[in-house]
Amino acid sequence: MMLILLMVSAQFCIGASDLTTIDKRLVITLRRQRVPVKSDSRTISYKSAYFGTIWLGAPTQQEFSVVFDTGSGHIIIPSTDCHSRTCRIHRQYDRKHSELAIDVDYDGALVDPGQPRDQITVSFGTGEVTGEFVQDTICLEQKVMTEPGPHDRITEDIQRREENYPELADQDCVKLRVVLATEMTQEPFQSFAFDGVLGLGLGGLALAPEFSYFGRMVSEGRIGQPRFGVFLADSDEEESEISFGGISPDHVDGELTWAPVALPDLGYWQVRIKEIWIGNRLIDFCSGDADCRAVVDTGTSLLAVPSIVVEELQSSLTKDLVQDVEKIERDGCKGIEGSPLHFVLEDNFTITMMPEDYSRQSTIHNKNATGADEAPPQVICRPTMMPLALPAPLGPKLFIWGEPVLRKYYTVYDWEAKQIGFGKAVHLADLDSVSDNGASHFV
Repeated sequence: MMLILLMVSAQFCIGASDLTTIDKRLVITLRRQRVPVKSDSRTISYKSAYFGTIWLGAPTQQEFSVVFDTGSGHIIIPSTDCHSRTCRIHRQYDRKHSELAIDVDYDGALVDPGQPRDQITVSFGTGEVTGEFVQDTICLEQKVMTEPGPHDRITEDIQRREENYPELADQDCVKLRVVLATEMTQEPFQSFAFDGVLGLGLGGLALAPEFSYFGRMVSEGRIGQPRFGVFLADSDEEESEISFGGISPDHVDGELTWAPVALPDLGYWQVRIKEIWIGNRLIDFCSGDADCRAVVDTGTSLLAVPSIVVEELQSSLTKDLVQDVEKIERDGCKGIEGSPLHFVLEDNFTITMMPEDYSRQSTIHNKNATGADEAPPQVICRPTMMPLALPAPLGPKLFIWGEPVLRKYYTVYDWEAKQIGFGKAVHLADLDSVSDNGASHFV
């Protein structure tokens, strides 16, 4: 869910079972939701979201489901001050239920009741949020709170109130500034079940360090390593996860290969692309251009391609696909034959997408002159790429690697070294294949 635009204006006039702690590593189970994309009332493809649970406030911890999004920089939660249907179908944060909530402006300045508030407008690739700010404590696990005495409960000293809840000093909790959404567009928030977003972009995407969840976890020493790893399942039989403080080695085949983050001050987890190949044919688009890059985005379900080259890639990949209708109806696009798509990064490390990675099922309806179907609809596989047109400094030669890349590669995001690690993801299907062969090559 890549953040495209950020504006600030001062206006005057998880369930607990989702979290596993291993040493100083926090592992959160992510749930997947698939939403159909329709055209003329027909489903033409699906988009996905992966989300987990966080908890805000005390003594009543308010539960929210969020996308852990490397393409944005803030925690965004619907507020009870948002009255649109888009907000009301989700859980909404009520600051009156948290004794630790403080109304603040974006710079942390306290806001007195009834006084003008700073507002933020965040534009994503497919939607927009407007909101205000609050400071509160965020946890990845629900706590059993100690009940404070009546005098402590009403104290004006926020530090005293925080001391009432020693459980919030746990490893998975951090005090943070949060964006409370007062307006949310229908897309993508009405289509999906998740309530909000937890941004994991680099510091350049946040208004201040106090907005960055992972930045605060690192600076306060709450995790073992300044890294987090992401694993996306490729079937309903396995679980997706995000691991804060290190990687989950069981999900990686072999060693990680690291690529430096390009233009880290912009805040995006992006890498430079040196070359693009379809099979053994070089696509003359990125060669010799240092501004050809890809953002690795856990909040995007598609492969986004610069609009100036999307038609060339789509047509070249499509013509090489072998459309075995019977096999597609049985197995989907799994194992479909065609040309691989290669992205060559710095140090000549290559991200390779096979046809089953970049293709999705699609239904073709052949119609006659009257608009009626001439024959039964045909199911095929076709490359699924979203056109993207962004101006400099991000565009115009910017790709976004979402779910198709993240399912194939276990990705690791190093906050301090400003680098991204890629390793072949190990899925249950891989383990079943190894078991059938009677041997294992996994490290």
